[in-house]
Amino acid sequence: MRRRLLRLGIVVGAAAVVALLIAFVPRGHTFGNHFSSVPAQTVAKLKTVPLTRADRGEIDTALDRFVPPALGRREPIRARPYAASDLLRGTTRRDWVKGDIPVPPYPVRQGQTHAYVVLYSFENVAGLELGLHPRKGAKVGNAAFFVTMKRQHGRWLVAAIALRAVYPP
Repeated sequence: MRRRLLRLGIVVGAAAVVALLIAFVPRGHTFGNHFSSVPAQTVAKLKTVPLTRADRGEIDTALDRFVPPALGRREPIRARPYAASDLLRGTTRRDWVKGDIPVPPYPVRQGQTHAYVVLYSFENVAGLELGLHPRKGAKVGNAAFFVTMKRQHGRWLVAAIALRAVYPP
């Protein structure tokens, strides 16, 4: 009987300690009730604009002239005129000659690079998912890239390119 009472006392005591902790220990960080009369900051929503036939033609040209030399690392300096200022930031002309550029290498097949899907398009920015095939003899399969295009100085240029997926050969 004493053992049972001792066990019951321990259980009741532990429950009381847990109840006190729940009741008196603050939960998380409290930020207080500080209100401001300054208007809330809002983000302006950009208006989507479909790409025109002329825009698509310029994007096709820019991709054809940028992708094979830059990704394939065959004379990457030829791709530099089709890179937007975002992509050129932090690099020199010498880096582009050496192929030390912020573009993932991929053994891309020569030819047109028009196999893309438009993910979004605003007035001067477009996001694409570009599909590429490897050149013959490469040990990788097809690849998908995210590409950001920007219109700068009246031309569509590659602002960013990132590898999304490489598929088995």
